[in-house]
Amino acid sequence: MLRIRELAEVARRLGPERFATQLGPFVLMQRPRPDSMDHDPAAWFHRTAALPPGSVKGPPPPVDFEELLVATLPPAEDDGTLRLTIGRSPDCDLVLHDPAISARHAAIAWDGERGTIQELGSSNGTYLNGIRLGSHASLRGGDAISFGRAQFVFLLTPDLHERLLRFRQE
Repeated sequence: MLRIRELAEVARRLGPERFATQLGPFVLMQRPRPDSMDHDPAAWFHRTAALPPGSVKGPPPPVDFEELLVATLPPAEDDGTLRLTIGRSPDCDLVLHDPAISARHAAIAWDGERGTIQELGSSNGTYLNGIRLGSHASLRGGDAISFGRAQFVFLLTPDLHERLLRFRQE
C-alpha cells in the first residue's frame, strides 16, 4: 500500500501516461480501518467471521483524501486486461487480513477499457456503493467497494493523477 503523500511526489515527476503505466489503469484506495477491528492473528485464516449486524449501511461517510492508502496492482497483460483477486488467502493479488473477508472474496477484471467487480461466493458478500452485489457489476470512478470491514474507493488512474497534482494546493 502506498500513501497519498508518496504517490503525489511520483505524480509530479511523471506525466499522466507514464503514471498510468506505473500504476495500471485503475487503483483501489483503502479507507482507514475502523479502530474496532478485533483481530485474532492465530485464527483469521481458518474460517470467515460474520460481519456485525448493520456494519454496511449505504455508502461510507466521506474521508480526507490524504488518509487513503493506494493498493498496488499486478501488471496488466499485453492486451491491457487485468484480473485482481481479493481475499484473505495468500494466493490472492490483494490480501486483506480481516476475519470477515473470505479466502477468495471477490475479483476485479479490467478489459482494457472498463472495470467489472465479481463476487466469488464470499460468506459476507461484497458491497458496491452500500448495496450487496449479486454476481457482478460494472465499476465507475469513485465507486465505494466493501469487502468484510475493509472499504475501498475505485478510481481510474487518470483521475487519481489529476487529483494528486492538486493535492498540495488543497
